[in-house]
This record gives sequence, C-alpha cells and structure tokens, in this order.
Amino acid sequence: MKSNITEIKLRVNALLKELERLEVSELENKEMFPLSELKQRVTRYVKDNDITIDTFCELAMISKTTLYAAFNSPGSTKRATIEAIISVFGNYRLYVGRVDAN
Repeated sequence: MKSNITEIKLRVNALLKELERLEVSELENKEMFPLSELKQRVTRYVKDNDITIDTFCELAMISKTTLYAAFNSPGSTKRATIEAIISVFGNYRLYVGRVDAN
C-alpha cells in the first residue's frame, strides 16, 4: 500500500512541476494579457506597425472615443468592443480567468 502512495506522490509532484513550468511559460510568452494592459498593447501595435490611432480604429471598426473609453475602463467595456480591438492584433480570443487563481 505504501508503495502506491509513494508512486502517487511522485506523480503529483511531477504534475505540479509541469504546471509551474507552464505558468512561467505563459507569463513569459505574453500571448495572453490582462485587459489592464490593453492601452499598452494598442500603443505598441501602433508604433510597431507605423500606423496612427485613427487607422487602428478604422481597422477595429470603432470610434476613437470608444477606444479611449476602453483604455480608461477596460473592465466596463463591452465584449464586442474588446473583441474588435484584439481582432486587429491577429488571432486572439477573449478569455475570463480568476485574478487570485494559483
């Protein structure tokens, strides 16, 4: 019986290490980002692609006022607006996650 418990503990520890590795990878990868970084992401995209905010808004099919409202209060922004903004970045999806998830 004890050997089964030991084997299970080893497997659980291996799984925990793999989860930690994946967590670090996700944080470093930056393919996912919180809505609080929306303004920085748009600003970087505009600079990297040498376009104006107006052009970005045209690509997202939103007004500049809507974009700035999303910058100021991303948590209160409509899902459709967020999806329009991130669609300009490429193949992104909107996910919901817990802030305190460990």
